[in-house]
Amino acid sequence: MNFDLDEEHNEIAELATRILDDHLDIEVLKRIEDSQEWFDGGLWEKFVSSGLIGATLKEDVGGAGLDIIALVCLLRSQGQYVAPIPLLPTLVSAMTVDKFGTEGQRSSLLPEVVSGSKLLTFAVQELLNDQFMEPDTSYENGAINGQKIVVEYAGLADSALVTAIDDDEPVICIVNLKDPSITMQSSDSTRGEPLWELSFNETPAEKLGGEESVAWLFQILLVSLCAVQLGVTETALKMTASYTSEREQFGRPLATFQAVTQRLADQFINVGGIRLTTFSAAWRLGANLDALEDILIAKWWASERATEIAHATQHCHGGMGVSKDYPLYRYTLWNKHITTSLGAGTQTLRSLGCLLASS
Repeated sequence: MNFDLDEEHNEIAELATRILDDHLDIEVLKRIEDSQEWFDGGLWEKFVSSGLIGATLKEDVGGAGLDIIALVCLLRSQGQYVAPIPLLPTLVSAMTVDKFGTEGQRSSLLPEVVSGSKLLTFAVQELLNDQFMEPDTSYENGAINGQKIVVEYAGLADSALVTAIDDDEPVICIVNLKDPSITMQSSDSTRGEPLWELSFNETPAEKLGGEESVAWLFQILLVSLCAVQLGVTETALKMTASYTSEREQFGRPLATFQAVTQRLADQFINVGGIRLTTFSAAWRLGANLDALEDILIAKWWASERATEIAHATQHCHGGMGVSKDYPLYRYTLWNKHITTSLGAGTQTLRSLGCLLASS
């Protein structure tokens, strides 16, 4: 069986990698991370001008019409460089509007996303409710009420996709984040990124889709997190292999010690597991097949096994791994952030068990 990417997917990955490699270094990352917005506007403009922001949207709104595998390739590249841009929230939200939105919703939002004049995000998590599919936020008579937490880039985004309940049915609503009825409170994530808690009080909202759209959004979000985690773990392991090949102890490189070699070999297998399960889940979702089981398996690898990768790469670096002047530091923080997003390993395994028990 051939698992190689096709030409168009390789090309989009190579373009993203070239832009990221030319633009980002430790000093740029430090400067962006120290800012309140945690947003590299210059890098975002390069992604916009190269056509990458619209790559996975349909051609009638200015996109290139590529699939979910292309999304995975883009987010994997972001993870490889831990690039502080709203790529995941904007692309996932835009693809959801593209798939489930009316022609009016698509034409009013998506061309501006492609041109870079509008940012999108999503608000799907709630404080005392870990059931993504059963939000407490309510939608009625064209308005929503409730609270959402862990919202990325809410301070910069123009609109958000908000999950809510309408007559006992899960729905997605489009909300203008500039509306004065929304109260925002900020905090910081594990990786230092500003996250937002949003409170809606009779906030005007436009319904996008029903239960099918909510289920699809949940699944593509998990696939997207796995894709970023794949890039993060790939680079962390590559960095560790290079470091242990050069760093000497007792007169020879660390990589020549059997314990180090075996531990990193285990992480090579773990990274391979994340890669295989992520692309498998993405392919099934893109082919409109039943993908939930594969997606939960991928998220388990991107949580449980990714944690092992973080521990091993840090351990093999010794004290160097926690230095803010050395790149591994932020890869470990990104790893931890993604590991716990939308369910860590144990929670994901429980969800998988419930799914299998009900089938």
